[in-house]
Amino acid sequence: MKYSNGRQYEGMWEKDLRHGKAFERYPNGNSYYGYFKMGKADGKGVYTWANGEVYDGEWVQGLK
Repeated sequence: MKYSNGRQYEGMWEKDLRHGKAFERYPNGNSYYGYFKMGKADGKGVYTWANGEVYDGEWVQGLK
């Protein structure tokens, strides 16, 4: 799915919320690959910033 602001989401849904394994790219060049739970990053995931920095670890309700 491509949003009007340029954000792209490829993955699973549940009750109209991002849920399950997915990939998301943001308009600023950052990206996230991992798991979502009820619309928020939750579980194992890799967030990559446009400058090359990477966080590879656990997420709980959208927080590292």
